[in-house]
Amino acid sequence: HIKKSKELGLSSQEYVLTGGSVLDIHNLRASNDVDVVVSKAAFLKLKKRGWTVDPIFKKKYGRSRLIHDVFEVYTDMYYRGQNYHVPFEAVKDQAQKIRGVFVQSLGSLLLAKKDVNRKKDKADCLLIEKKLGIR
Repeated sequence: HIKKSKELGLSSQEYVLTGGSVLDIHNLRASNDVDVVVSKAAFLKLKKRGWTVDPIFKKKYGRSRLIHDVFEVYTDMYYRGQNYHVPFEAVKDQAQKIRGVFVQSLGSLLLAKKDVNRKKDKADCLLIEKKLGIR
């Protein structure tokens, strides 16, 4: 995922790998898509390059997401339970740099997965907790 993220054509300061990408990077489980939170300026750059605004996501959640190839790109992280949008700058501030790329921390991902709480997220939480020594 780190190597694939170079295809974004963005500076490492403009994006953070999140979600399933984090699990893949930490060898917890494979992920087929690359979840990315980007700055608003980077979002506009990608949109101008012809990346598609996902109409289904927009209709379902009222938020914009760009999709292109295996990438799913957002400008924030949304916590439903708190009805709070964590802006890119805060996501980046909580991230760690791995091989020159900002990557969401496992602790931050754990909170996000607990918030969404789907069956696959519960399984991911167990993997993260085991990696962090919580279980």
